Amino acid sequence: MLYPGFVSGSYVSQSPFADCERTVNWYPEPIEPQSVPWQAALYPCPGFSNYVTVGNINTRALFAMAGNVFGVLGASVYKFTSTNSASIVTDGTVANDPNPAQIASNGDAGGELLIASGGNGYLLTIASNTLTTISALANKCTMAGMIDGYFLAFDSGASKFYISDLNDGTTWDATQYAQRSIAPDPWKAMVVDGSRQIWLIGEQTGEVWYDAGTSPFPFAPVPGAVFGYGTPAPFSVKLAGTAMCWLSQTTDGAGIVVATAGVVPQRISTYAVETAIATYARDFVITDAEAVVYSEAGHTFYCLSFPSANATWVFDLTTGIWHERGVWDDEAGAFDVWAPRSHCYGFGQHLIGDRTTGQICTMDTSYTAECNGSTIRRLRIPPPMFRAPGVRRMFVSRMELVMETGLGTSTGQGADPQVMLRSSTNAQTWSGQRLASAGKIGEYDAQVVWTRLPSSTKMWVPEITVTDPIPWRIMGAEIDGRGFFGQGVA
Repeated sequence: MLYPGFVSGSYVSQSPFADCERTVNWYPEPIEPQSVPWQAALYPCPGFSNYVTVGNINTRALFAMAGNVFGVLGASVYKFTSTNSASIVTDGTVANDPNPAQIASNGDAGGELLIASGGNGYLLTIASNTLTTISALANKCTMAGMIDGYFLAFDSGASKFYISDLNDGTTWDATQYAQRSIAPDPWKAMVVDGSRQIWLIGEQTGEVWYDAGTSPFPFAPVPGAVFGYGTPAPFSVKLAGTAMCWLSQTTDGAGIVVATAGVVPQRISTYAVETAIATYARDFVITDAEAVVYSEAGHTFYCLSFPSANATWVFDLTTGIWHERGVWDDEAGAFDVWAPRSHCYGFGQHLIGDRTTGQICTMDTSYTAECNGSTIRRLRIPPPMFRAPGVRRMFVSRMELVMETGLGTSTGQGADPQVMLRSSTNAQTWSGQRLASAGKIGEYDAQVVWTRLPSSTKMWVPEITVTDPIPWRIMGAEIDGRGFFGQGVA
């Protein structure tokens, strides 16, 4: 029989006996043709290849403009070129802090970048490659934006955003600002969307502003665009396609992830994701949650990392399914937080900044390594199989993965790629590891099979792990035995 629900996302419920699904470094995609028995497939999340390394520095922002890519790494601003080179802007530095930096641009014609870093504002003039500190924005610029020719500097400490002169990032009038007035909670985050709207998210509520063309200050709230979802984590607020996504907080609590439809936030997190976030809030913190967004192969991914909790959850806005990503830590025997901290699309490819190493990497599904060079570890735990009513014991005699085989490498690791299987009869403890070959190169008819698997009085769940550098694509699994839920006892 087909293993029901073998291909899906992560859903670890409060009781693992109820459900203990995990999908790490794979993402599920529905199979559109209905001529096959498989409803979905697991495809590998992208790997990384080093583009340029500038040193052991925290990458805090990346931004593509004018045929170059600009980045903030630690306290330095760099320019990266299409020839894998990096040059530092040598006439100044930016304030460094643990938070991401932000970059906004007034376009190729304007030739300026506004950098928000460490609470201060800086202007990079691209033609002269000069970086200047904007004295008018000292301690007044935690986030940056651009709309209709105006640079926006967001001051979270005072719940204000300031605007530059039109088409001039060098001039800031201290009287040209807007201040929180609709609700009492302070603004925490500002993001400009693709519809020329300014999203201002507070601690418990939020609102949307637009260019009303008024004088002396051109911006005003969108009538009725007020909602009861704020955020504890300002850098979780990201535009993903046409939706604004963030880790929310309300007057009742925190930990629900929302995405907007129009200007209305809607819950997108599952009970399982929210249970995990509640654990992070209790055992660590969630205020440092950060998001990276990218689109590839028809999918838009909102990647929400919790650095203190060493966890990354990813929402696929195309399918509406969550999965996990992470870097395997051999010493800890667990997944660490996903490596990318910043992203941009430049030079026709996805570029990411590693959160610890100072590496700028290209990201692509054809790569099979982490930024640190280790091979990506991928894991899938499907929903448990349960004993049928009236049956004393269930028996699993055989399981076969339905997947592409014969994709081994010509030499070295992956020449005979292995699938590792563990299983559990209680969702708490696991059996020893058993291996099955996924076929050497060209062995397209290879079968990935395990036999004589454990029996159980309650439930049985397998865990599939792979580490070899090949394109692992899984369509499902078949399982034989007796006493399963929905099966006869024979």
